[in-house]
Amino acid sequence: MRQTIHTTLRSVGVFRHYCGYPHFILSVTIAAKDPERLQNIRKEIYLPVAKSCHTDLTNVEKNIRTIRDVMMRNGGASLLEEMTGNTCWKSRTPYPKEIIGVFAEYFSDELKKQESSCSP
Repeated sequence: MRQTIHTTLRSVGVFRHYCGYPHFILSVTIAAKDPERLQNIRKEIYLPVAKSCHTDLTNVEKNIRTIRDVMMRNGGASLLEEMTGNTCWKSRTPYPKEIIGVFAEYFSDELKKQESSCSP
């Protein structure tokens, strides 16, 4: 799943040199495994990401907003429209939580396939 997310992010100008890159990938992975965690994103996603990446919650939030901004400047609205089938993305800037949720839902089937192939 991670490689597919990397490829998708590159298609909208988001590269590994952004501080928020690993934060976004890990956030999507967590949300894909348990979408209900998006309901309390700061505690259930951003805090574990901050601990895992040895930073604080504020940096995770800020860095994911940067990923969102870069993505939206480089065709992210079209990508989100393709992923969701919804055209609302061109008229407003999505919240980071929404983008994480879209990516998590879009790639969750791939994650489930990977996990089932690794099961004994």
